[in-house]
Amino acid sequence: AVLTGVSAGVIGLDARGHIHLPNRSAGELLGRDLEAAVGTPLADAAPEMAPILAAAMSGAERQRVQEIRITREGHPRTLLVGVATERSEDQAVGYVVTFDDITPLVAAQRMAAWADVARRIAHEIKNPLTPIQLSAERLKRRYLKEITSDKETFTACTETIIRQVEDIGRMVDEFSSFARMPRPDLTDASVTDILRQAVFQERSRSPSIAFDLDMPPADVTLRCDPRQIARAVTNVLKNAAESIEGRKSAEGETLPPGNVRITLRSEPTEGAAAQVRIDFEDNGPGWPAEYRDRLTEPYVTTRAKGTGLGLAIVKKIIEDHNGDLILADAADGGARVTLVFSVLNESRDTARTEANALETATEVRAHG
Repeated sequence: AVLTGVSAGVIGLDARGHIHLPNRSAGELLGRDLEAAVGTPLADAAPEMAPILAAAMSGAERQRVQEIRITREGHPRTLLVGVATERSEDQAVGYVVTFDDITPLVAAQRMAAWADVARRIAHEIKNPLTPIQLSAERLKRRYLKEITSDKETFTACTETIIRQVEDIGRMVDEFSSFARMPRPDLTDASVTDILRQAVFQERSRSPSIAFDLDMPPADVTLRCDPRQIARAVTNVLKNAAESIEGRKSAEGETLPPGNVRITLRSEPTEGAAAQVRIDFEDNGPGWPAEYRDRLTEPYVTTRAKGTGLGLAIVKKIIEDHNGDLILADAADGGARVTLVFSVLNESRDTARTEANALETATEVRAHG
């Protein structure tokens, strides 16, 4: 009865390492029916735990703790696993395996570390970029007319310096933007208009790709920061377009025309809040299976020239709006990105506004 109410996974093993008493959370975390696996080795139900259990069974330590990664139905997880040995007169009579899902914690730690790295990059690298670029441009203007031999090489070299400095500058700007993401300035904005403008811009940038926009006839509004939501939408569309453009066809295979479908829906839910849902589906190569859970972390990218900050910025914006970012496979094998926002009803929105006003007044009094 105690184990049933525990959120962490707990599995009792006998001296041979066979499952004796699992709780419900253990089965949910491992994606296995452990009740049906009672009497079988733990290594059969959770092969990822076999090494740490073997170390505990062969060593003199009473407890071992280790992080492991498991993948169930295409969803990777990071588990913190501990194995405690039960002894009687120096003989192991059983083992207790406890574990919990620390995937969000690990992701948060990486995000905080990358934010610190981004700040350092913006500070240390961006400062010398401007004088380098200005010097190269001045060299080109000042001495190009005076060079009589191999003028083409001089021009090519100076233009390469200028172009590469501009590329580094754009990358540093992305890191700086990620590290200093401002708090959202909430207002009632039209998601319909935001999507329409973002799709128009992406059509101009990628004319070879078809962007199909499916929206309800009535205007859909959301209390949000329209600039940040527009940036998130633009990043998703840009990622989809670059993914499609990076497709590789097999010999003799003709790739279908690139297509991105954007669907906007406002749906009521059973609770007190409705949902605004935006789906982006492309017919690109899709998400990689091996590190899909890390695609929203900085500098994790599937493209050769990508900085890996697009989805990281999108996730930060959506989380600041109390929304959800969902990455999944599209029906035709491409990628699907879903942005989900909750829309509070009037009474809850009023209550939240009053609570914020009370909090502000309390802070003012506290500071004199």
